[in-house]
Amino acid sequence: MLFTTAMCFQPESPRWLVEHKQYDRAAKTLAFVARTTPDDPVVQQTLQEIKADFEGKQELPVLRQFALMGESHAIALRCFIPSLAMFWQQWTGTNTINYFSPQIFASLGITGTNSGLFATAEPHARIYGVVKVISVALVLAFAVEGLGRKRCLIIGGLGQAATMLWIAGYSAIHTSGTVVPASYVSIVAVYLYAVAYCIGFGPLPWVIAGEVAPNHLRTVSLSIAIGVNWLFSFTIFKLTPIMLNDIKYGTFLVFGICCVLMSVWAYAFLPETSGYSLEQMKYLFEKDVIIRSLQDAPGGWIFLGGRRAATVEELMAKESTDRDDISYRDD
Repeated sequence: MLFTTAMCFQPESPRWLVEHKQYDRAAKTLAFVARTTPDDPVVQQTLQEIKADFEGKQELPVLRQFALMGESHAIALRCFIPSLAMFWQQWTGTNTINYFSPQIFASLGITGTNSGLFATAEPHARIYGVVKVISVALVLAFAVEGLGRKRCLIIGGLGQAATMLWIAGYSAIHTSGTVVPASYVSIVAVYLYAVAYCIGFGPLPWVIAGEVAPNHLRTVSLSIAIGVNWLFSFTIFKLTPIMLNDIKYGTFLVFGICCVLMSVWAYAFLPETSGYSLEQMKYLFEKDVIIRSLQDAPGGWIFLGGRRAATVEELMAKESTDRDDISYRDD
C-alpha cells in the first residue's frame, strides 16, 4: 500500500517522456529531481544528451530491439550484463536459504521449536527475513552511492562466499546432528550471509541492470534479465532438495565457490557505474573494459602495469571533436 501510494506522486521517467517527444514534461521532471527550474543550463544539457541518445531510435519494435542487441560489441555486452547479474544473484544460493531454511537449520543441529525460531518458513518468527529487510534498507540508503556498486558487490560476494564455505566445512565435519559451540557460529554465519547478500548481490543486480542496459534496447534487455532471474530461481528451487539429499555439505560448497567467482567478475570485469548518467554508460563499455574495471577496483592498479583507460570526459570530448570534424567536412 505504501509503495502504491508513493508511486502516485512519482514523476514519469524523463527518458520515457523524451522517447515519446514530451520534451517540456521531461525538462520539468529533470528540474524536479535536481531541485531547480526547467530553464537551468544543467537541466537543458541533460535533456539534450537524452534526446541525442534516442535520436533515430524512438519506440523501436520489440523484434527490432532483438536484432539491434548485436549491433556492436559494446551494445552486446551491455545487453548481456543485466542477465549475467541476475544469473549470479540466483547462484549465490539465497533461495536455498529462503526456501529450505528449516532443513538447513536442522542440519546444523537446531531442531524442533528451536529450528522454527530461526526459520523463515515458521509463521510465528521470521527473523531471517527481518534481518534481510533491515540490511537492504540500510544498504540502499547509505552504501550504494557511498561505496559504489562495484565495492558493494565485491564485499557482499566475498561475505557470502566466506559464510557459505564455513557452513560447508561445518556440515562436512559435524555429521552427528548434535549441538556443539560451532553450531551457533554456523547459525550466526547464516545471518551474516543474509547481511552480505543485502550488501551486494541482493539489490545491486537490479541497480546494475537498470543502469547498464542501453536506453533504446531497455525493454528487451531487462525482459530477458528478469526471465533469467525467474528461470534460475525455479532451477535452484528444484535442485536444492536433490543437492541437500545427495551431496549434503557439497550444496554449500557449490554456492560458496559461485560467490567467489561472482566476486572475481565484479572485481575484474565490471566498471564502476556510480556517478554516471544513463547516457554516459556507453563510454564505460566502448573499449578497455577490463582495464577500466581493474582501475575502478580496490588495489586494481597492481595488475595494470601503468596502463589506464580514458576517462568518460575524455571520450565525450573526443566524440564531440569527431562530430564537429564530420560536420565541417560536410559543409
